[in-house]
Amino acid sequence: MAKKKKVKKRTKKKRVVKRAPKKVVRKVAKRKAPTKSKRLVRSSRRKIRFILKNLILFVILFILSLVIWTVSSNDLLISFFELLTIILGFLAVAFLLVLLILLFLRVMKK
Repeated sequence: MAKKKKVKKRTKKKRVVKRAPKKVVRKVAKRKAPTKSKRLVRSSRRKIRFILKNLILFVILFILSLVIWTVSSNDLLISFFELLTIILGFLAVAFLLVLLILLFLRVMKK
């Protein structure tokens, strides 16, 4: 007798339907055109006091370093105080210019 072959039952495979990917709608962010800064420089009493205090401080330090520079006899000290005098002088002039600008703005405001 011949053996019967076992036949596997075929199961129906589920059909997978591939869907097309959804289109992504990109929202374009509207950018504002670059505008000029409307921030104004204002002259307040607090700013003027701050600049005036720093101006006085740097003028005093400038005069002090100038005196020490002329009095000292050591070459190393002369070089150091000469450089220090130049730096402090430039800072004093810068604070003077800022003070004049702030005072000018204050006068123009009125």
